[in-house]
Amino acid sequence: MWIFVTIFWILVTLLLIKISNRLSTGKCYADTVMSGKVVIVTGANSGIGYATSMELARRGAKVILACRDDSKGYAAEKSIRKITKNPSVRYQHLDLSSFASIRKFVEDFKNAEAKLDVLINNAGASGMGSWKTKDGVIRDMQVNHFGPFLLTLLLVPILKKSAPSRVINMSSFLHKFGTINKINEEGVYGYLRTFCNSKLCNVLFSNELARRLEGTGVVVNSLNPGQVNTSLYKATIIEKLRCLVLYTFFKSPAEGAQTSIYLAVSDECDQVSGRYFEDCAERDMSWKAEDRDLCEKLWGISEELVGLRQDERV
Repeated sequence: MWIFVTIFWILVTLLLIKISNRLSTGKCYADTVMSGKVVIVTGANSGIGYATSMELARRGAKVILACRDDSKGYAAEKSIRKITKNPSVRYQHLDLSSFASIRKFVEDFKNAEAKLDVLINNAGASGMGSWKTKDGVIRDMQVNHFGPFLLTLLLVPILKKSAPSRVINMSSFLHKFGTINKINEEGVYGYLRTFCNSKLCNVLFSNELARRLEGTGVVVNSLNPGQVNTSLYKATIIEKLRCLVLYTFFKSPAEGAQTSIYLAVSDECDQVSGRYFEDCAERDMSWKAEDRDLCEKLWGISEELVGLRQDERV
């Protein structure tokens, strides 16, 4: 009997999520044209990143698809170019689990482009193991926070030069359950708690960067895309069943991309910085994310772990 009760409540919960998504899903109604704008979107070959890149390319932006997998990156480039008729879409290799790859990406980007109007730190990872990369950082934490931290700071000079410009950091409502204690120690946290920790780091980083860049013309904001199905094409039967549930009850990638698009294009966000958004509207962030001491503590940890040089500090 308890099995049926459990199944019943799972279905009720999923139905409530579906109803909530339908009632609250925000949509970006701004008709801003992005011609002449240069945008970087990380993790752009699938899911929210792909949907975001597609819309920005449709608006005329030059979109750099920053992805780890070459074949998927080039496939996304070809697809977006074909659908949007925008030839100014290109793939550039970026592996956020490698600090060397991040540095090479930035150098290659600066050699190819004279400005950067929008940086969207969209890429994320979860459940990829608690082992550390060759840089000595837990992989999920590096992909979700420390990699984007380094990438963003290395791009700050060109963002300042291109001002007004924008930095958009993908987080999650799960940031409310995160901590920054022992975030780079192996065996301390499971994959879900590590994800929560990394999402708190995203908001803390956004808030502190916004403070440090105040008055420069570079605005920085974070967002929660909501419950989104971003992995429809998995190999195993279990994964396919799981993804079918997500597809049925959760937001589509296009729906999940609306807030990223809003923060990238809306005139309403020109002067808004250090805020947290959901469904194309400002929302309350966790009290931990607003803790100035916690922001500065994470900043110091991050600078040390990514090996930031003195001349690269903000």
